[in-house]
Amino acid sequence: MNRIDFTLPSVGAMELREVEGMVWLEDGFLTLEVKHKLLGLVDEEAETVKIEPSALADIYLKTGWFKDRLVLVPKKRELLDVIPGKHVNDVRLRIWKTKRRQVEQLVRDCLRTPKLG
Repeated sequence: MNRIDFTLPSVGAMELREVEGMVWLEDGFLTLEVKHKLLGLVDEEAETVKIEPSALADIYLKTGWFKDRLVLVPKKRELLDVIPGKHVNDVRLRIWKTKRRQVEQLVRDCLRTPKLG
């Protein structure tokens, strides 16, 4: 599956720190590669998070005018702590709408996995 670029809301003091990365499905896991940036420069090694579809209560695409959101709703709160940023009940990956078809396919593939639900 193709890797899809995403961003997360800014984190840290005065929102100078950005989080961006890529998401894809690999070997039955939803994989996120996350990079932290300070003032636009990568300041940490890329971190990889692999999520079993069975750890998600839901995954869906929320469309917007310019950017869409891939929403990951975990079954347990611990998953929210692994992904950088402040997340209340879900993780919302911001993705340019030009990638909408790829994201829709990713969601379909995740939902097809028999473990989800």
